[in-house]
Amino acid sequence: MSDIAAAANVSKGTLYVYFEDKEHLFVALIEREREEQKRGIFEALDDDPDLGHALTHFGERIVQLLVCDFALSAQRIVVGVAERMPDLGREFYENGPLQGARRIAGYLDRKVAEGQLEIDDTALAAVQFVDLCQSTLLRPRLFNAVRERPSDAEISRVVASAVAMFLARYGKR
Repeated sequence: MSDIAAAANVSKGTLYVYFEDKEHLFVALIEREREEQKRGIFEALDDDPDLGHALTHFGERIVQLLVCDFALSAQRIVVGVAERMPDLGREFYENGPLQGARRIAGYLDRKVAEGQLEIDDTALAAVQFVDLCQSTLLRPRLFNAVRERPSDAEISRVVASAVAMFLARYGKR
C-alpha cells in the first residue's frame, strides 16, 4: 500500500478512505484494466454481419485477453482470496465473466430472432462458446504449466474449431 500511495502521490490513509484493504484496491485496479481491455472485444460481434466471422473475431479477441499475463495474474489472486473474502470473488465474477456471458447471450438472442441460430438457452450457449474458445489454451497458462502465451496461429486454430462446433450445434439447419 505504501508503494501504491507513493506512485499515486497520496497518503496511505487516503487510499484507505477509498479502499477497505489492499485486496479491494487490487480488484479495483483489475476492473479498470479489464474495462480498458474489453472495449473492442464485444464490438467484434456487432461489426460483422457474417455470423461465423463475427464469432471468430470475438473468440480470438476474448482468448487473447484471457491468456495475457495480467488477466492470468488477476484470476490467480482473486481465486486465492475468494475463500476468505467471498464478496470480492463474487464481485469479480459478476463484473467480468457473468457480465460478458450476458452480453454474448444478448447477441445470440438477436441472432435467434433473425433466424440465424436455433438456441433454446442462450445463456448456456454463451458460456459454452467462450469455454470452447479457450479450450486447451487457458488452463495450462492459469496453472503455469505453459508459461508462454499461445501464438496467434494457435489461438486462431482453437477458435476456428470452437466456431465450427458451435455452429454445428446451434446453426440454422
